[in-house]
Amino acid sequence: MTHQKYLKELFKLIEGKGYTIECECEGEEITKDEALTQVDETAIYVIDKDGHSLGWIYWTFWNDWDESISDYTLELEKLLNLDDFINRYTYMVN
Repeated sequence: MTHQKYLKELFKLIEGKGYTIECECEGEEITKDEALTQVDETAIYVIDKDGHSLGWIYWTFWNDWDESISDYTLELEKLLNLDDFINRYTYMVN
């Protein structure tokens, strides 16, 4: 699996739960497309329908694809079942 495919799946997970996404790199807001193609790392913010940030995921292209999710807000485990997502893709491919 590539970093880009894994990140697209993460975006689908977040949006599939009804949340929106904001991405940031080095303190500047970037688009999801820029996060996929133009930066080496990004903070991905999960936003609820009222515009409140529920947490963040730190994504990096420096690691192997299956270690691209470097860190995240623990609250997102409850909201997104993030550990299950990570394990499903890691073990599915390896």
